[in-house]
Amino acid sequence: MSAVLHPPPAPWREDQDGKRWPLAALAALLLEAALIAAIVWWSSHPAPPPPPPPVQIVLEAPKPAPKTVTPPTPKPPEPKPVPKPVVKPLPKPIVHKVQPKPVQPPPPQPAPHPAPEPTPKVQAPPAPAPDTRPAMPVAAPAPPQPPAPPAPDVASIKATFEAELRSAIQAAVRYPQAARMMQLTGKTLVGFDFRDGAVSHLRVVTSSGADLLDHAALEAVRNAPYPATPKELQGKNMAFTIWVRFHLSDS
Repeated sequence: MSAVLHPPPAPWREDQDGKRWPLAALAALLLEAALIAAIVWWSSHPAPPPPPPPVQIVLEAPKPAPKTVTPPTPKPPEPKPVPKPVVKPLPKPIVHKVQPKPVQPPPPQPAPHPAPEPTPKVQAPPAPAPDTRPAMPVAAPAPPQPPAPPAPDVASIKATFEAELRSAIQAAVRYPQAARMMQLTGKTLVGFDFRDGAVSHLRVVTSSGADLLDHAALEAVRNAPYPATPKELQGKNMAFTIWVRFHLSDS
């Protein structure tokens, strides 16, 4: 066998390799800086707009001039037919038929009355003999009775009695001193039932707007000296509504 002889390894050149290494690093840094600058420039400049689409130009053929059309000559209007005169027929003469009046026969003549017969003579009866008995005394007629008095009008009596009640209540009004100082005036409509001088179901129907005046009106109804009840109204329960008035001029 023949031995393969290998050449000896080349010696290490440390000085040349140490000089090449900084140059390579500097080139790599420059290349990287150029790439970064290119990327920054590209990002800061927008992409150019696309080109506009091509404009199509269409050439139209010239339109022919409009033909002038002569209007047709109007036909002369046809003459209207002349209406024929209408001959109205003459009215027929009215013939009044005269009916002959019926001939009335002559009235019959009354028959002659026969001669009256002689009336027989009537003899008068003999006069009665005079009565010699004494006459009986005749009772004198009774004197006429006076006419019955008319029935009393209860409605008018009640109206008169209501006026008396109103006067009695108004006379019993005592003007409250506080209402007088506040210059309060007005009227209160009170309702109550009345029977033989007794008052019940006393109430205010329409207020005067002031409580002082309303209470004074109720007190006047309670304390009023009422007149005597008429005979026609005694024992009856009557309902009344009376206005009680308050004026500063009243005492």
